[in-house]
Amino acid sequence: MKFNYGESWEYEKLRLENWHEWFAWRPVRVGNRDCRWLEKVQRKGKYIYYGIDSCWLWEYKEIEK
Repeated sequence: MKFNYGESWEYEKLRLENWHEWFAWRPVRVGNRDCRWLEKVQRKGKYIYYGIDSCWLWEYKEIEK
C-alpha cells in the first residue's frame, strides 16, 4: 500500500520562499499606508530557524495587473 504524503519539506520551503498568490483572510500591509483584506495578494516568506523554535517572516505585495 502506498500513501501520498504531499509535497516534501524542501519543495514546500522552496515554493513559499518565492512570490505566490495568497488569499488575505486577515488584514496584511502591502505597502506604505496600504492594507488589504479578503482579497488575493502576493506573498513570499523567509524561514527562520533558531535553536528549538522556528517561524516564517512574510512579505506581501499587491498583485500587478
